[in-house]
Amino acid sequence: MGNLIVDPFGFAEILRVTLDLHSELKAKFGFSEFRPGQEEAIRSVLNGEDTLAILPTGAGKSLIYQLPAAIQKDKLTLVISPLIALMKDQTESLLAKGIPAAFCNSTQDEVEQMTILAKSVKGEIRVLLVSPERALSNGFLRIFRELNLFALVVDEAHCVSQWGHDFRPEYRQIHVLRERHPRPHFPILALTATATTKVQSDVQAALGMKSPNVVLSTFYRPNLKFSVEYPAAERDKADRLIELLEPWKDGRKFPGRAIVYCATRKKTDEVYDLLKDFGFSVGKYHAGRTDGIRERTQNAYTSGKVPILVATNAFGMGMDQPDVRLVVHYQVPASLEAYYQEAGRAGRDGLDSECVLFFKAGDVATQAFMLSKETNFKGGDTLLKYIKEYANKEECRQVQLCSYFGETISPCGSCDICTEVGTNLHRSHFLKSEAAKVQKKNEKRDYPLSDWEEETIQNFLKEHPAVFGKTIIAKTLVGKRTKDVLRYRMERNPFHGKLDGIPEEAVIAKLETWVEEKKVLVAGAKYPKLYLPNFVKTKSRTTSSNSDDTNSSPSKLKKPPTLNSQILRELMNYRDRKARQLKWKKFMVFQNPVLKRIAERKPRTLSELEATKGVGPAKVERFGNDIIEILSKWD
Repeated sequence: MGNLIVDPFGFAEILRVTLDLHSELKAKFGFSEFRPGQEEAIRSVLNGEDTLAILPTGAGKSLIYQLPAAIQKDKLTLVISPLIALMKDQTESLLAKGIPAAFCNSTQDEVEQMTILAKSVKGEIRVLLVSPERALSNGFLRIFRELNLFALVVDEAHCVSQWGHDFRPEYRQIHVLRERHPRPHFPILALTATATTKVQSDVQAALGMKSPNVVLSTFYRPNLKFSVEYPAAERDKADRLIELLEPWKDGRKFPGRAIVYCATRKKTDEVYDLLKDFGFSVGKYHAGRTDGIRERTQNAYTSGKVPILVATNAFGMGMDQPDVRLVVHYQVPASLEAYYQEAGRAGRDGLDSECVLFFKAGDVATQAFMLSKETNFKGGDTLLKYIKEYANKEECRQVQLCSYFGETISPCGSCDICTEVGTNLHRSHFLKSEAAKVQKKNEKRDYPLSDWEEETIQNFLKEHPAVFGKTIIAKTLVGKRTKDVLRYRMERNPFHGKLDGIPEEAVIAKLETWVEEKKVLVAGAKYPKLYLPNFVKTKSRTTSSNSDDTNSSPSKLKKPPTLNSQILRELMNYRDRKARQLKWKKFMVFQNPVLKRIAERKPRTLSELEATKGVGPAKVERFGNDIIEILSKWD
C-alpha cells in the first residue's frame, strides 16, 4: 500500500488554483508580467516553504504576499509591519483591489481593535497588518492561537538583524509566533530591500526559518545616476543644494518629486528653513513632529502639493512614490545599506533620476556619535567604514553598491566615476585635505610629554578620581572653554590650562596608553570615567588606599622629577605669573613647547636664548633677563 500523503493545510488546492499565476496577476493587479524575483518568491510561499526575498526598493515586494492572499480562501496572512503610519495606506491599497484587509494598532480604540480581531478569527479578513509590539502583546497572543494562518509575513526584515541599519529589538522575538501557534506549519515570508550575507544569516536564525528559499534580485538600478560631492563647508552644501533644486522653483512645472535626507532633526529643520527662505515649496518630516503633522506632510508630498521633502530616515520606509527624480543626502547616512535603500527611492517608475551624496568628514563624526548612543546596535564603526570607502574609492558607484550586497556587475557608465564629470578634482582635493588632517592629528597625538606634564595629568586624576572621561580631562588641562568644560565649571578648576600649549590629542593619547597598560582604570561602561589604581577621594583629602603618608604617591606612574622637569616647572610658574600681571593668555607669554625647549637647551646668554625656536627678539627683550636668571640657578 502506498504512502498516504496528508495535506491538512490545503497547499495542493492552492497550487491547483494557481497553475497560471500570470492570469491571476493580470486579473487582480493589472500587471502583464512579474518583476524579477516576484514569481519565484510567490511560488515558494504557495508551496508552504519559508522564504527570504531580497528585492531592491521599488521592485514590488508587497505583491509577494498580496497575490497569494488574494487567491487563497478562508485563511489569514498576518503581516508584521514596522511603521504604523503606513498600515492605513497599505490596507486601503488592498481593499481597492478587492482583498479584505485591516490593520490593528494604537491609533484605534479598544472596541475597533477587538472587532477587527474577531473578524480575523472568523476568516472574514485575508490580510491583517500589525506592528511587532502589538503582535507580541499578551492580548494579541491569546487571540493569535485561534487564527487560521496562511502565512506570517515579516516586512522590512532587516530590522530583525543586530547587524542591520534599522535594528529593532522587538523583531528578534517574532519567532515566538510560530512556536506558540497550535498549527505551526504555515510559511514565514521575510521581505527586505537590503541585506548583506551576514544580515541574511542573522534574519533566518532569529526568525527560526526552516531551510528557507532565498530569492535575490539584482541590486543594479540602470536608471539611477549616483554621484558624490565634497563640500568644504556648510555654506557650500547649502549653495549646491539650492542649485540642484533649481528645477523645483515655484512657478515652474515640477519635474517630479525630490527628497533631501538629513541625519538629525536639527539639520532637517535648518535645511527646511533654508529652502523656505529661497522660495521653494517644501515640507519637513522627522520623528520630533506629531503623528498628525507627519501624516499631513506625507499626504501633501504624495499628492504633489509639496514636491520637496526634507526628512530624516524616519521617512520613506514602505513608501511607494514612483516619480522621485532627485534624492540628496545632505549628511552622510549611517551605512551603505541605509544609503542604498534611501537613494533607491528615486526613479521607481524606471525613468532617469539622480542620487547625490554630500560627503563631509564632520558628518561622519555626527553619525559615529549617534551610532555610539545606540546600545542595541553592533558594528557602527564598520558600517561607517563602508560608506567612507564608497565616497572615496575611484570605482563605479553602482559596482561598489552591488558588490557590497554580493553581486558582480559591469560599470554603469552613468555615475560620476564612470563619466568623470568634474568630480575627480574635487575628490583629489578632498582626499588630500583629509590625509593632511589625519597626519596633523597623528602628529598631535605623538607629541612628547615631559615628566612634569605626565605628573600633572596624574595629579588631576588624584584630585578627581572616577569623575571625568578622557576628553573633559584633556580639554580642562589644555585650557579649553568648550560647552562640556563650562557645564562642569572646570574653567574655574586649578588644573584648567596647566598644560596650555600641549595638544589635546596628546593628553588623550597618553590617557589611552595608560588605560591599555592598566596604569589607569575605567569606571562605567556607557560613560567611562578614569581613575588611578588604589586611589580614592575622601571628604577631607585625597589619599592612597594602602598608605597613610599623604606626601608619598601610591601611583605606579609616579617618577622622580628630572632636572629638566624641575627647570620646566619653574619656567612655567614664571610664565603663569607674567600672564596674570600682563592679563595675557599664557601662550602669549610662552607656549609650553617653547619652555620645554628652553629647559632642555639651558641657554646661558640672551643670544643663545633668542636662537631657541619660538622665542625671537621681542620676547628676549621683554622676558630674556628673567629667563636667564632662572636658568642660572641650575648651572
